[in-house]
Amino acid sequence: MNAHKIIDHHWTELRRRAEMLAGRPDTGADQQEIDEINRLIQEIQTNQAELEMQNDELSKSQDAVEAASRKYERLYRNYSSLFNFAPIGYLVVDRDGAIHEINLSASISLDAPRSALTGRYITDFIHRDDQDCFYYQKLNCQQNKENTIFELKMKKADGFFFDGRLQMQSISETYSHEQGYIITLVDTSELVHVSSGFALMQTCLELTCRSTSMEDLLESFVQQIKAYLQCDAVGIRIRDDAGNIPYQAYDGFSQAFYESESPLSLHTDQCMCIVVIKGTTDPGLPFFTDKGSFYINGTSRFLATVSPEDLGTTRNVCNAHGYESVVLVPIGIGDTIEGLIHAADRRENRFPFRLVENLENVGSRLGLAVQRFHMQKKLGDSVDALNHLSSHLLTVQEDEQRRIAIELHDGCGQDLNVLKLRLKNLQNRLPADAVDLIQECDDLLTFSDKIIDDLRNIAHGLKPAALETLGLSAASRQMIREYSTYAKVEVEADIDLIDQIKDPMTQTCLFRIFQEALTNVHKHAQATWVVLAASREGDTIRIRIEDNGIGFDAQKESDRANGRMGMGLSALALRCRMIGAVLSIHSEACKGARLIIRVPCPNPKAVR
Repeated sequence: MNAHKIIDHHWTELRRRAEMLAGRPDTGADQQEIDEINRLIQEIQTNQAELEMQNDELSKSQDAVEAASRKYERLYRNYSSLFNFAPIGYLVVDRDGAIHEINLSASISLDAPRSALTGRYITDFIHRDDQDCFYYQKLNCQQNKENTIFELKMKKADGFFFDGRLQMQSISETYSHEQGYIITLVDTSELVHVSSGFALMQTCLELTCRSTSMEDLLESFVQQIKAYLQCDAVGIRIRDDAGNIPYQAYDGFSQAFYESESPLSLHTDQCMCIVVIKGTTDPGLPFFTDKGSFYINGTSRFLATVSPEDLGTTRNVCNAHGYESVVLVPIGIGDTIEGLIHAADRRENRFPFRLVENLENVGSRLGLAVQRFHMQKKLGDSVDALNHLSSHLLTVQEDEQRRIAIELHDGCGQDLNVLKLRLKNLQNRLPADAVDLIQECDDLLTFSDKIIDDLRNIAHGLKPAALETLGLSAASRQMIREYSTYAKVEVEADIDLIDQIKDPMTQTCLFRIFQEALTNVHKHAQATWVVLAASREGDTIRIRIEDNGIGFDAQKESDRANGRMGMGLSALALRCRMIGAVLSIHSEACKGARLIIRVPCPNPKAVR
């Protein structure tokens, strides 16, 4: 029995005895009874004082309890505020994953009110591909009793997916009647969006730099976009001069879809692809962006709300082939739209706006890359035209040189021979004593021989007759011997292999290249020896022209717009391009120069 019960019992006994005394008839009390009454009164007063003291203590205890209650109520409100309004999502789930408590941030991340989320299973909001990962992390947390942090693909209540970082802590049975878990949830979609967008742009830049053709570029972009969006199909349309917008590259579309969609024309068809490429989108309407893109994440749901009259003549082929999520992004080149990126998926809610924004950045990069290939093609066409014109000019030059050579040989040469004969005749008719005149005639005859030799050399240079009669190597050796004689330069030639080159244009260009190269050595190199050698490298003949002269800065000389050395190198490069040869020049100051010419020439042994 505790103290309160003892006091209550004692008080009850006193009260009972007092009532007995009070109930007795007044017959005169003896001293003993008076003493008993006084003692009872004293005990009553003492107990009254004790009760008053206990009452004070109870009052103080009650005040302390009320103060503690208010304190704990404030603490609870603070905890509730911290829990409910924390910037990080918090969930309390049981061992089966059912949600018992959830704060405001978590409900915002899952895009549903807390009342609708309580009682549901957290696995309802985890992508099916990550269900096993969540189960493994839960088991690991349960066994190790430690925090575990992991990332999952989460799903909002409306079906859109987002990236989430979760931290799970097991609730010990000491603090709870049942096994459970506290889970923090942070939506990392924006961070993933930024980092993945940056990685996508970097990859697209690398693809642009690596691609060597338009086909390679578009195929690479299709594969990269499909991997980024993780969707069923991606295609890229590019408009042609006739107004058609065929798929230049695609992956994932069925053959039936391709055959029905690829022949679209801007002049005769009507669909969203046409609207986007024409640039007639309205950003004020749903499903359109400020940059002219179209995206929808539920084609069937949308078409169910549209009357047949409002649909008009729109084809709706994507929906007919089962695609629920569709995005069309324009490919801009300058101020015009030259194509679009078309992505589609049979699942709903696959293309949120943030992905569309990244895809629009890809479209702008792709437009610049396509424009570069267009410009390269135009430049290539211009270079081809220039090379064709240069080849024609060189051919005309060769023909003109041949004509001049024939005129010099058959015209001026014959006239000089006639003049020489007439001078000889005139000399023979002079009297023997006309010594001065006879000597003058001898000098004129000697001078005539020199003129005839000079004309012959000029004609030979203009029209190397030996090239047609002796062949390329023999004609080149003859030209080299003459060069070595007048230039006083030792030339070592090993060029027998060049006779395997049968094309007349190639032979003429190589002969002229040898002439130009040796002339440059004579004029600029100050060399004492030159090596001219030919060797075979597969289906090419490698020709090396090397000297021990003063050398030059090859890059600087090749960049010169004027100057005789620059013109010589330009002529060499031009003639090499005409015959499909590759020219490389290696030189440094005071270290001589080396020219390497690789001429296409199938190996006759391999042909046999």
